[in-house]
Amino acid sequence: MSFAPPSARRLFPDLLLLVVAIIWGGSYLATQDLAAASSAAAVMCARFVPAAVILVCVNLARPRVRLRDSTLPGILFGTLRAATIALETIGVTLTSATNAGLIIALSILFTPILESALTKRRMPPSLIASILLALIGITLLVGGHGFSGFNLGDGLMLVAAATRALLGVAEARFTVGRNADVLGLTTVEILFGAVIFAVWGGSSLLEHLPGFTVANWLAIAYLCLGCTIFAFLGQLWATKHTSASRAGMLLGTEPGWALLVGVLLGGDKIGTLGYVGAAVLLVATWWGARAEQRWRGNGLARQNVTVPVVRDTADY
Repeated sequence: MSFAPPSARRLFPDLLLLVVAIIWGGSYLATQDLAAASSAAAVMCARFVPAAVILVCVNLARPRVRLRDSTLPGILFGTLRAATIALETIGVTLTSATNAGLIIALSILFTPILESALTKRRMPPSLIASILLALIGITLLVGGHGFSGFNLGDGLMLVAAATRALLGVAEARFTVGRNADVLGLTTVEILFGAVIFAVWGGSSLLEHLPGFTVANWLAIAYLCLGCTIFAFLGQLWATKHTSASRAGMLLGTEPGWALLVGVLLGGDKIGTLGYVGAAVLLVATWWGARAEQRWRGNGLARQNVTVPVVRDTADY
């Protein structure tokens, strides 16, 4: 029995996605500091391998382990997640942080386009306008220091934005309206990524482990527990209770949170233009969430009209 009012229960997935975006926003600074003490490959290994061990132990302690049912979709999620993180990690070392933040935010645009194509439902003008407004806000927010010319790193970040959008749509297709095992799916996803990154960065991590400071270990804990276990579980659960487009819009605020962390903890400055961009992004996120909710509600209403016909012909 839930004692939370219906409005609070409806808002909880959105709030959880915003928390995930904030946590991921802090991952850039933590990753940069840890990579400076080791390597990008070592960071990914240190982030995924302990998380996989923890989640496997949690699943073994469950009364009924259902990892077998989660294997195929979990491997799909893990492939897309590992590809996204690898592309982002390599891409950000080959381009400016400004370009990287803006390009990865294009997943806000890619996600509803993919979802609209799969569901064969046209996006309403208000949702399209809110997405474009969000992109304008991100451009103003991260563009205070100017943009560099398009290069290989930018291309990798563009592919990463596409794989991130694919991941969001895939998670929604496998979980929304289904009795999906969120813990099992997340475990398989992280375990698959752990195998890949252990092969890629295991030797580098072992080489640099003796030189890690307390701050480095705290960064590993943050990346492992916060940015991986909590964030992946939270994203998948919230997506299950909303939609890929809505999740993409809220998670797309990540570059803004990353810049805010940089301002508060890293000493970065964004200037007046950056603050205007932050305000535009907040308005666009609020507008887009409302537009997506109406779009999704109209789609569910049409499905409910046809449910009796489908059941008469499909039940067995």
